[in-house]
Amino acid sequence: MVAAEEKVFRRRGRARRRLALMLLLLAAAFLLVERNLKPVILNMAEAKSTALATRLINEAMNEATDGRVDYADLMHVICDEAGRVSMVQANTVRMNEVATAVVNAAEERLQRMNQEQIGIPLGAAFGSQVLAGSGPVVPVKVVPVGGVQTEFHTEFETSGINQTRHKVYMTVTAWIRVVIPTQAQEIEVSNNLLLAESIIVGSVPESFVGYNPDGDVLNLVP
Repeated sequence: MVAAEEKVFRRRGRARRRLALMLLLLAAAFLLVERNLKPVILNMAEAKSTALATRLINEAMNEATDGRVDYADLMHVICDEAGRVSMVQANTVRMNEVATAVVNAAEERLQRMNQEQIGIPLGAAFGSQVLAGSGPVVPVKVVPVGGVQTEFHTEFETSGINQTRHKVYMTVTAWIRVVIPTQAQEIEVSNNLLLAESIIVGSVPESFVGYNPDGDVLNLVP
């Protein structure tokens, strides 16, 4: 009777050790996979979130400026007594209005990112096309961080004989935080939009009075 009980006890002991070893191996495998796949998953989450934020910013810029911004609204071309272009002056009031409209529209859209459902199938992290859509989905949360900033840029370029093309650009920059289980990453998203352009007949203006909300004039690229 005692011998039989000892055999049962030994079998149970071996079973417990096998179970403990299997759990340890599974835990080690899980930690190894997590360590190797976490950067891949985070990079994929950043790429998806950046694409989403860029699309929303682009929609906001188009909505706020479509059909409502003309070159003459943003820039005043001033000529001298002989009719030659002597100066281009930025209309800071109108540019402030455009910037405010874009910021408001962009912030409104970015706030909705909390409601967007973004997930990455775990199989996609292995880089296999066969497994790309398989496996459990890793949830990704995108949170806007801070406000949206705008910046104007202007560019002069030669366009034919005695003609200069003047372009006015707006760059919109936002910051978002990408959150996956156990980790988060803050990224910067920017989008550039050509607001208006015009052909100036004559040489490049001798002077330019720029838009300077922060004390910096517009960037000029002759």
